[in-house]
Amino acid sequence: MNKLISAVNNRDAGMLAHMMGHQPQRVVNADAEKLVDALFENLLRIFPAAQNTVLRTAEDVAAMKRQWILAFAENGITTVEQLRAGMRMARQQGNDFWPSCGKFIGWCRESARLAAGLPSDDDVMAEFQRYARERNQYATPEAFPWAHDVMYWVVLDVRHLMRQHNYTEAEVLRSIKFHMRKWEREMEAERGIPKPVMQLADKRRPPSAADLLDPTGSAAFRQSGEAFLARIRARQQGGAGK
Repeated sequence: MNKLISAVNNRDAGMLAHMMGHQPQRVVNADAEKLVDALFENLLRIFPAAQNTVLRTAEDVAAMKRQWILAFAENGITTVEQLRAGMRMARQQGNDFWPSCGKFIGWCRESARLAAGLPSDDDVMAEFQRYARERNQYATPEAFPWAHDVMYWVVLDVRHLMRQHNYTEAEVLRSIKFHMRKWEREMEAERGIPKPVMQLADKRRPPSAADLLDPTGSAAFRQSGEAFLARIRARQQGGAGK
């Protein structure tokens, strides 16, 4: 307490910062902290090398946990099922290196998506490229043999955005990920994915100039046209009689 009073009286910012660094900082509720505590224990069994690298000290572990908790909240990783999905992917890795938070979040989503029967982002990207190569072989996008119904909707939406904004390949992949998140939420809400529906070709003739000028087909417009033609004929007949 004496140190705190002294630091305040002397406006010692360095000492205050040092003292505050040792105070417990609660950024989430206790349940979330317990979940991440259990998650880290399990991850350390899979990636033991982290204890000699990124998680050497208790301070390293505490700081890492705070960052992961915040990242989970920001990216919608909020359930035990999502963390279990991430752990399923973690157990499939062939190395001992601790994953970044972003990579683990990707594992949570990918595993949950596969469980729901949705393709991975890489699979959608491959389908995007296949459609670009082969689309001219098919009369309509609906006739294309899509590997999954969701690819029809995602690929066409992203292609539209790509042409509109001149996307790079990296931007295409980013857009695919964004659209796949939307479809994941649709699946979570049990709304399902619509199937591509073949559109009937519109074989009606294109509108004529008269249709464009008088779309309602009013009698006044026809009478005006007939009068105009009559004047032309009269002028032609008058010229022929001279």
